[in-house]
Amino acid sequence: MTQFDAVDRMGAEFARAFRLHEQGKLREAFLRYDAILKAVPTHAPALHYSGIVLYQSGKLVAAVERIRASIAVDPGVGEAWSNLAIALRDLGHVEAALNGFREAARLAPDDTKILANLAGSFLESGRPAEAEATAKQLLACDARHATGWFILALALQPSGRMLEALDAASHAASLAPEHERHAGVKAQIELAIGAPDKAQQTLEQALARHPLSAALRFELAGLLESRVDDLAAAAAAYEQVLRIEPQHGAALSQLTFLRARLADWRDRDALVKRYRAGVAADMPALSPFALLSLPSTRAEQRQCAQTWIKSLVGPQTATRRRVLAPGRLRIGYLSADFHSHATAFLAAGLFEQHDRSRFEVIAYSTGRNDNSPMRARLMRAFDRFADVSNRDPRAIAEVIRQDSVDILVDLKGHTEGATPLVLALRPAPILVHYLGYPGTLGSGLVDYLIGDSIVTPPAHAGDYAETLAIIPGSYQVNDRERPIGATPSRDALGLPATGFVFCSFNQTYKNNPQVFDAWMAILKAVPDAVLWLLVRAEGDPAIANLRREAQA
Repeated sequence: MTQFDAVDRMGAEFARAFRLHEQGKLREAFLRYDAILKAVPTHAPALHYSGIVLYQSGKLVAAVERIRASIAVDPGVGEAWSNLAIALRDLGHVEAALNGFREAARLAPDDTKILANLAGSFLESGRPAEAEATAKQLLACDARHATGWFILALALQPSGRMLEALDAASHAASLAPEHERHAGVKAQIELAIGAPDKAQQTLEQALARHPLSAALRFELAGLLESRVDDLAAAAAAYEQVLRIEPQHGAALSQLTFLRARLADWRDRDALVKRYRAGVAADMPALSPFALLSLPSTRAEQRQCAQTWIKSLVGPQTATRRRVLAPGRLRIGYLSADFHSHATAFLAAGLFEQHDRSRFEVIAYSTGRNDNSPMRARLMRAFDRFADVSNRDPRAIAEVIRQDSVDILVDLKGHTEGATPLVLALRPAPILVHYLGYPGTLGSGLVDYLIGDSIVTPPAHAGDYAETLAIIPGSYQVNDRERPIGATPSRDALGLPATGFVFCSFNQTYKNNPQVFDAWMAILKAVPDAVLWLLVRAEGDPAIANLRREAQA
């Protein structure tokens, strides 16, 4: 906020009010601004700056009214339009804020703060091309504007121009090393282009400058977690995050999940207790996916999902609902798993078996193309296969809306690669979740959850945000065309020649001490029996941890 040089008969009084404002004496400044307005109700600077005081006091609606009144008197002040846009943005009026920043930039085309706000608003609105153009306009005014380079880096990524984005992020990080987020984004891009060592180096150098940065430490932990041989180091990094910021819900989620994945059950009861207490307190960023494999009630799962969705998508303006189209129903399936993935192995036949006289089926693929036979089969299985993997969630929602989809079926829920913002924007008249996540999505994100009497008991319907659609028997579809391989010998699998083989091929994080104790009791009771478990790799630390638990 800069001083508005008003020259009128109230100029001296305004100058005194402004000095108080600069000194942070908001109440005294507001009273003086108000005194000016009692004498001259159309005093634009007093209207503008009293609006700023209201904004600084958290009274956003009143602030908007004051600043709008100042613009009605004098519409040619770019700073007033910019401040109006800031208040509108904080109220959640994204489009109105964007229009305000646009007008501010038109009036003050060389003001780098206004241009930075406009570029940032374009990003928030899912318009990376316009954000890119505005960031470049900003950098033409000031080539050393770190925020301009940072916004440019973010704007370039959705179109896959990762090397250009890395160059922009590098500029931002070198020009403003005090801004830890610049280094964080640089590391994210380095990881995305397949340079994890460089990403780790970037983060470690930034942490040397910002040792108490929970954000950088959390990013480093995630990078370490992506490397199977660094899982113990990742868990230690998450613990460090929680020491810096005890209410860091994402770190608590990842630590709890990673410990379970490693079958490292030290302090498990304390971690679970801490997690459930966080859910009860609506701690942001606690993962409902991680909670699903912990001791918890369905009511806790719903509360966790509600908080999770609120922090992820924020307030959204739902689009007007359409009526269903006459004739064939158009069904869209939304997933990141249209490749060699468990969901595809289960559901490929389902997509093929839709009655094409009654249904048109479209895939919206937000995940990678692994060029596998399964990918090829899935592309043939749908009437149309839309690869939207590089698109912003708002753009994906618009594609679905333009396709006039009647029923959109989400197959992800709260699993990795989910796009909840697409669902929050309600791009179809009816939204359904199925198969990928057997819990509630929360916050009324979809209308129906397809389950069965075991996975989603009707007696617990009150703990689901969705209406339950119960399928008789099992909700889990299976592909009848899946090839069955030759049966290997027991010796080839490392199994003993005789004795009963108990198996659990669930991922390790789904195991827990209570179930493991029961398994050990069964092994003791059945002579020569063995327990065959699944781990991710030969050197997985879970192997040693599980063997130690078995010996204990």
